[in-house]
Amino acid sequence: MKLLRLLVLVVLALVAARCAKPRRARIGLEADSTRPATEWLREEPVRLLRDYVRLETTDKIGELKGAEFLKRLFDCSGIENEIVCPAPGRCNLLARLPGRSREGALLLLNHIDVVDAFPILWKEASPFEGKIKWGFLYGRGAYDMKSLGLAEALAMRNLKDHGIVPASDVLFLAEADEEAGQMWGSRWLLEHRPEWFKGVATVLNEGGTNEMVLRTVRFWGIETVQAGYGLIEFEAAIAKPLEELARRHPKIESPVVEPLPDVVTGFDMLANHLGHPLTDPLRHLRRVERDAAELAILPDRYGAFLQARIVWSAAYAYPPGATANFRSFVVISTPPGLAPESYFGPIEEDARRAGIKILESSSSGATAASPYKRPSGELEPFIALIKTVTEARYPGIPFGPVPTFGGSTTSNDFRNRGIPTYGYSPVPFNITDSARRHGNDERIYLRDYINGVDLYKELLLEYAFSEDKKMSHERRSN
Repeated sequence: MKLLRLLVLVVLALVAARCAKPRRARIGLEADSTRPATEWLREEPVRLLRDYVRLETTDKIGELKGAEFLKRLFDCSGIENEIVCPAPGRCNLLARLPGRSREGALLLLNHIDVVDAFPILWKEASPFEGKIKWGFLYGRGAYDMKSLGLAEALAMRNLKDHGIVPASDVLFLAEADEEAGQMWGSRWLLEHRPEWFKGVATVLNEGGTNEMVLRTVRFWGIETVQAGYGLIEFEAAIAKPLEELARRHPKIESPVVEPLPDVVTGFDMLANHLGHPLTDPLRHLRRVERDAAELAILPDRYGAFLQARIVWSAAYAYPPGATANFRSFVVISTPPGLAPESYFGPIEEDARRAGIKILESSSSGATAASPYKRPSGELEPFIALIKTVTEARYPGIPFGPVPTFGGSTTSNDFRNRGIPTYGYSPVPFNITDSARRHGNDERIYLRDYINGVDLYKELLLEYAFSEDKKMSHERRSN
């Protein structure tokens, strides 16, 4: 097996040497920022991302055009795929690259839909223009998550184009409706097309945190668990009732829970990058859990993994510029195992009594964790694979589990069915850019994106040659 693997890698190296264009000299930050768009567009991943971002796939438009775009990409490489639309315009793209075994399959998960964008609020580019400027590509979905979806697709195509048959099937799901109700994507497919997921042992999705300050990556985090996420959105003719509702519910009563081992490990790693007064509490969560005063100083991003937290938005005009229509929302975050919707009742009842309209009420439900380590203390094989490939590209950068707070992905649908699911991103993001993903002027730095596409290819190559078909175990208590 090892000899066969070595021979295949040698052949690939020879093919690459013969077919690849001469490498350019390393391009610095200044050169990237002044490089014309026409030069960036010579890179296939950039062209694909520009074209994908130009397709508006918001909730009101639907995902059909995005699904057709991805279908053409897979059709050109002869990868079997199909579009499944559970509702008009709400479309998923399924693809499969058969391996030597269907058992132990890896599912690459991403979403086609993007959150709404209001052009009037974008200053540096139009939301669906795909403009390239200062070395960045601007557009709704450039960060969340069309770039990662393309990295997954191109890595899968790379295996097919080189004739590599992986140890287990590799599946690809570009889903619908992840950003809004999560009704027509993974959840619907798991219920109505369960046969398609037969043999899936591991899912790789968004959610990984790899924070960068300026051009330095501080840590590389893989997501194994999320805090519970519940949201209620309200509407009223004037802002005052919304503001008064928020004032009446500033806190919620919640039990304090013992933090999961992965939360303890991840926060200990994060503590190295945070200043006083957070450094010491994050390193001693089990002490903090017993000290109400210390727990109170933890921001919601960390405290929500020990007790339920609530945060209100300010009332805002909707649509922007309106004078007789206002909205606000409340987010309730809960530790794994505790359902956010259990706290909805008193707030919704109060809103109805005040004549406030409830536009939306959604919840992740109680969240569960995927295993990071085996009982022996060794990393799960799939985690070890990701760590090895990532550290080869980014040596010396701390790597560990970083829980996700402030949102809910469809990773929960798989975790709650006992399928280990991990959030990972091959693209490091500056902290100021990550804040734009659901905001205005969303963008991605193209040099990091191109490197991320290459990293994902390396990850899938390593998986394809893995001799350990069962890369994850059954779900168990973390």
